[in-house]
Amino acid sequence: MRKKKSVSSKDVAREAGVSQATVSYILNDVKGVKIRPETRQAVLDAVKKLNYHPDQIARGMKLKRSMSVGVVTDRNVTNFYFMKTLEGIRDGLQAHNYSVSLLFNKYESIQESEFVKYYSSNRIDGIIFAFASISDEDMGYMDGMGIPYVMVNTYPSGRDVGEVCTDHLSHIKAVIEYFKSQGVKEIAYTGPIPRRPNDRRLEVFKEAMGLHGYEVKDELTVLGGHDNGELCRAIMGLFADKGRSPDAILAASPRFGMLTVKSCHMLGIRIPQDVRIVAVGSSNFFELIHPTLSSIELPLYDMGLKAAEMVLGAIDNGEMAPTIVLPSEFVIRESS
Repeated sequence: MRKKKSVSSKDVAREAGVSQATVSYILNDVKGVKIRPETRQAVLDAVKKLNYHPDQIARGMKLKRSMSVGVVTDRNVTNFYFMKTLEGIRDGLQAHNYSVSLLFNKYESIQESEFVKYYSSNRIDGIIFAFASISDEDMGYMDGMGIPYVMVNTYPSGRDVGEVCTDHLSHIKAVIEYFKSQGVKEIAYTGPIPRRPNDRRLEVFKEAMGLHGYEVKDELTVLGGHDNGELCRAIMGLFADKGRSPDAILAASPRFGMLTVKSCHMLGIRIPQDVRIVAVGSSNFFELIHPTLSSIELPLYDMGLKAAEMVLGAIDNGEMAPTIVLPSEFVIRESS
């Protein structure tokens, strides 16, 4: 078998007609060094032509880094929120020649956690917690060790830490206002039972209803857990009394949005002619179901990208950016 010929930065420099130092400045995105656009492009073209890949191990040894960031989550790794956020994290890290190490956070004490062990053994340079539950004690321990970390959360945690989240709950008022503009008389709410203090979906819904002159009724509120069959029966119960059934529903998560659509189909209730539905959150299935589901979309990819940028900043200079709130969007589709 013929041995594969390795391509070096010296080969790239020769192909681009520049010095090896210039190649290093461009590929490592060194700050404070002025590079002409045509020179940068020539180097990038040479990299592509020669299929050059920097030696990350050698670079990491030079910088005394692993060139990897750990990503920790509580979510199922196939969860759409996590996968879309991970895509942004990956792209943000790869742009700076970093890789992703996917870790898990089931542990009895943080000292024994996988991510702390990886950091202590120089296998990762920092950590991104993507929708993971981290206690104040855990954060205090990591701060004491000087571990660079960033949190990605759906809602702001209220902690003074590096965090990326979104303003999606602010759009619930816009949804209620939209329902009102369409002549809606009764609005129902379907969603999970709030289990965390910072889960304000139901609270914000109630505030928005009051703001626009609607009454929140217990008989038009469905709160549930993990049993989809039970939830469908509860949602169908909203329409048991034809005289009091809702003509609009806010579903507080993608899962509840799709279960609400399913329940209406099972009853033969037309969407949006008989009832309008809007879901809070993002899913790649919203465009596939019938009718397509209106939603408050979260900037999941951008959240991951920003988290990567923040953790690399913390690794480079020890400075952590304050909480960053990214804008979400109310997307009107066929269901409303």
